[in-house]
Amino acid sequence: MNTIEASGRSVEEAVRAAAQQLGVSVDEIEYEVIDHGSKGFLGLGQTPAVVKAWIRTTPEETTDESERLSSLTEGALEAELGQDLEEEIEEALTEGPVVDADTSRAFDEALMKTLRDVLSAMKLEARPILRSSSREETAIELVGSDVAILIGKHGQTLDALQYLVGIIANRVVPARKRVILDAQGYRERHKRLLEEKAREYADAVRREGKEAVLEPQPARDRRIIHLALANDPDVYTYSEGEGDERHVVISPKK
Repeated sequence: MNTIEASGRSVEEAVRAAAQQLGVSVDEIEYEVIDHGSKGFLGLGQTPAVVKAWIRTTPEETTDESERLSSLTEGALEAELGQDLEEEIEEALTEGPVVDADTSRAFDEALMKTLRDVLSAMKLEARPILRSSSREETAIELVGSDVAILIGKHGQTLDALQYLVGIIANRVVPARKRVILDAQGYRERHKRLLEEKAREYADAVRREGKEAVLEPQPARDRRIIHLALANDPDVYTYSEGEGDERHVVISPKK
């Protein structure tokens, strides 16, 4: 079996590079994540993602999607999330219709069942608890001794799982609802950290009168930055860049 290593700015990019080296399409290879890489936090430090890859020797079998999800490693979940899905989620939340109460309840039931099936198949000591539900949003917390595994590096595994189980539930019960999946209070801690960093950058922009260009971030993190500084009298924020290079700029008000 011919095995190679490839790197990229993300796991997805490293997988594409590996497929190119092997001379086949991405669908024709299997891979193992050696290093997830890191973009750093607010511009500090960056390391590439590295994968070990080889050409698949047996055809991939397509099974029930929840079973396929349960077999994915943390790195594969991260790759499944892709570079542009956060943008798609953001658009869906603003464009999707509000569901009625019965559809909302059926969606939540499908979502909880999907999560229970996935966690059981992954043989993890974790279970979902429905924390809140409205016609626009469902919040679920994962509890149990293995939930740290489901958070992953910088919350990327949790994000991938959140997106994918939402998609599966939507196929069972078509409903445009935001799904918030949390574990060990990760979301709130991450939000507070981003808000603190946003205020620190805003203070620097006020002192120096110059724009601060943050490192590329997913849509959910950019949204937190924008909201944290929305009422600041001295600075304003905007996003620029395309795809995985999209980032927030904090600028002084004239």
